[in-house]
Amino acid sequence: MTLRSLSPTIVAPMILIAAATAASRAAGQAGDTATLGTVVVSATKTPTSRARLPQAVTVISGDDLRARGVTRVVDALREVPGASVVQSGSFGAVSSLFLRGGESRYTKVLIDGVAVNSPGGFFDFSHLTMDNIERMEIVRGPASVVYGADAVSGIVQIFTKQGKGPLTVNAHARGGTHNTAEAAIDVSGSSRVGYSVGGAQHRTDGILPFNNQYSNGTLSASAGFKPRDNSDVLVSARYTNAEFHYPTDFTGAVVDSNAYRVQHRLTVGADAGVQLSPWAKGRILLGSNDVSDLTEDIAVPFGAVKQVHSAFFSRSYRRSGEGRVEFAMPFGATANVGAEYAQEREASTNEEGPVGVAATPTSSFLARRSNRAAYAELLGDFRSRAFFTLSARLDDNSDYDAFATYRVGANLPLWPAARLRGSLSTAFNAPAFNQLRPTLYTLGSPDLRPERTRSWEAGIEQALLDGVVRVTASYFNQRFRDLIQFVSGTPPNFLGSYANLTGAMSNGYEIETSVAPRGDFSATASYTHSTPRVTSLSPSYSGDLVAGQALIRRASHTGTAVARYGRAGVGSLSAAASFVGKRPDIDFNEFPSPVVTLPAYTKLDVAGSVDVLRRGSGAGLSLTARIENVLGKRYEDVLHFAAPGRIFLVGARYSGTL
Repeated sequence: MTLRSLSPTIVAPMILIAAATAASRAAGQAGDTATLGTVVVSATKTPTSRARLPQAVTVISGDDLRARGVTRVVDALREVPGASVVQSGSFGAVSSLFLRGGESRYTKVLIDGVAVNSPGGFFDFSHLTMDNIERMEIVRGPASVVYGADAVSGIVQIFTKQGKGPLTVNAHARGGTHNTAEAAIDVSGSSRVGYSVGGAQHRTDGILPFNNQYSNGTLSASAGFKPRDNSDVLVSARYTNAEFHYPTDFTGAVVDSNAYRVQHRLTVGADAGVQLSPWAKGRILLGSNDVSDLTEDIAVPFGAVKQVHSAFFSRSYRRSGEGRVEFAMPFGATANVGAEYAQEREASTNEEGPVGVAATPTSSFLARRSNRAAYAELLGDFRSRAFFTLSARLDDNSDYDAFATYRVGANLPLWPAARLRGSLSTAFNAPAFNQLRPTLYTLGSPDLRPERTRSWEAGIEQALLDGVVRVTASYFNQRFRDLIQFVSGTPPNFLGSYANLTGAMSNGYEIETSVAPRGDFSATASYTHSTPRVTSLSPSYSGDLVAGQALIRRASHTGTAVARYGRAGVGSLSAAASFVGKRPDIDFNEFPSPVVTLPAYTKLDVAGSVDVLRRGSGAGLSLTARIENVLGKRYEDVLHFAAPGRIFLVGARYSGTL
């Protein structure tokens, strides 16, 4: 049997295990810099060490990404095990995340604890940059018991930098291929108040020959202080203004010289806590997320002979408030009891008219709903070795019936330097406003039920060489029910509708290896195999899906590898490779649209920096360079929408204290 004859299911785990073995030999007896002690705040209501969690969690450092020249969140997510990022073409195009084979609307996204998904769960990652971000936490697996609707297959939470220590300034600027130009600066520090303020601007002409420019401006800030010794307050805000020009129609053809989209997003959060007694602490969290979108075009509609000016305006917001009490229990256990209230609102208007004349509104849409939730969580600790989680939540929404979720999990020692974790969870995804209510093109479907899942996972983590090397293997089993599908309309008006008609599954495993010695070198690698498939169809379903069919745009085989080397006063060098296997898509150039297979691809990015000025105070100036898609690989995340080719970026970075 040759290596070529082996399937990726067998080869990839063999490569990772071999890499871990080789790395452990190379690392020698370096000290423990393991990340198991990292405190995670996104997986449970109580900040908890990774060693206690029953679910898989990835923590990504903002400083590490910036050192490697990664400025977009979508590029960082490509390195997460089980994550499939789908970008519909050039920079700024709609970018979706499929986590562990779930739908793109199944990942809850938060910025400093504030949910930013659209009603119904969808989130476009294209406008999120790494500017002034301290870290990202990605929880893989259901988390509705913590965050309610939409947290079906995972959580992505982004944390703004918090000020500490002396006044520090970080700045970088770079430019390159496609007339790309980027600049960012952030200032942070702490006296009586810890503060952080940052601003950045990114722009590019895009990869297509015309009408493909993209710009993104981001401002962010946070402030934290302690009014008294037993209390704390943290306030943060993030504003983004993005404009994307796109010449492509829904088939990917480059035909439009006028179409563009503009988005404004403002996210504000406040988190305050006070010690109520020696054994109880109260917390209040407030959040607001406002999004305004404009899509505008001048084109000749189908069947017409003259150009028409069309515009679509939308405005949505989410306001939320949460209060909870954390109790210190006997034997090291912690209990949380709390309640949450949230309001969502969405309004939109379509306008149309002759070019050069004020457009006339042709339709409008308005919807709102509220959600009340109560939850309880118990985190157990047995002699600081074995840990368990028991949690439950009840959501009562004005749009659909009350929904209860739960989680049962444990993290246990197996043998020296090895741990076993496992969990059983339920989660749900709320119907979108335009699925429940009538629109210009659809009838209302007020009886829709939330989509739901029952999932379990188990994993083993083995540390080698005092934690310098870690190997983790995880298995996940996910069953999705009541998936919402579009139902075509019938005469006389042909208005469509929505119904809960299908079921699906996505089972698989993840293998991860990390090497983090105290020296100058570190590395991570992962491989994921999953089987996203349709499992059941309602007797009333009349669409094109069939039982056993693979879910579109999700690869069964994915893998990543990242290596970093850096030496103070000299510079750094890094390389990141990502492999995406074959995956199905739909060809909208034909009718009826057939399912096709997109080929596998491997993408390699490299980056480096050279320190040219270093002062004793820690201030320094570095020259930077990054090459994305070094091999010039031609590929598509979405059929007929070309992805960026080879890109060169050069610049400079300054960091220092004042």
